[in-house]
Amino acid sequence: MTRTLTVAALGLILLGATVMAGPTFGFATIGADRGVSVGTAPDSSAYLGLEDRSSSASIGTPDDTTVAYTVTDNLGGVDRSDIDVSVVQITDDSNQAVATSSLAATVESGSEPGTFDVRLACGAGETLDGTYSVQLHIVASSASSSVDVTRETSTQISIDCTEVSDEPRDITEDEDGDVTTGGSVSVDNNVNVGGNITSGGSVSVANNANVEGTIIAQGDVTISNNAIGGDIIAGGNVEIRNNAEINGNITACGSVTVRNNADVTGTISEYQTDIPEVQC
Repeated sequence: MTRTLTVAALGLILLGATVMAGPTFGFATIGADRGVSVGTAPDSSAYLGLEDRSSSASIGTPDDTTVAYTVTDNLGGVDRSDIDVSVVQITDDSNQAVATSSLAATVESGSEPGTFDVRLACGAGETLDGTYSVQLHIVASSASSSVDVTRETSTQISIDCTEVSDEPRDITEDEDGDVTTGGSVSVDNNVNVGGNITSGGSVSVANNANVEGTIIAQGDVTISNNAIGGDIIAGGNVEIRNNAEINGNITACGSVTVRNNADVTGTISEYQTDIPEVQC
């Protein structure tokens, strides 16, 4: 009887040691070439690790993309073509489902060897503008193993797939937030803009008007006797007229002219050829 208990106890100890020594995996299941499917745990050091990156993900314009997950091949032998991803469900902050065609999911090579980024982009479906949870189906396979998992982002992602209008904006009343348009922007006398101005054309700010944020314009920028709280970035020329106050830097593809009694607290850089925010 004692020998039987000793053998059984030894067997349990060996089984426990085997389990503890085994690897962990980043997916719910992994199928090996033995035809065996075993349970796995989320772990970035797994054979195929899965890292949720939704906390830093966002899409700000229809042309943006963002990384929702990174897959790491710790075993070796997995190529980008071996990984397939699709959008299963999208829900807004009210837990209402929206069309899955609103987002497209692709796989690209990551910044490190053996890593692959699952990237989201605006799709051809209904326009998204808000925060969303995204559920993805990810399948990865190689000659010796395969994984199949469905995951929902741990954090809601800010997504704005609305098209920017090319119509010019004439700001005749105070605006609390940002102003964004693909056309030109003019701010009338005595009007306050509480955020940034982003324009696909030119920007002009009239007498005694104020812009509390940064101005980014693909064309020229003209500032009359008023205050700008941030930087000015222009794809054309910049003219700062008499008595204006610019509390930031000025960067332009063209020339920068500062008139009498105007004050620029930052640096002035003209005739630049490589400005990330605009096309010179």
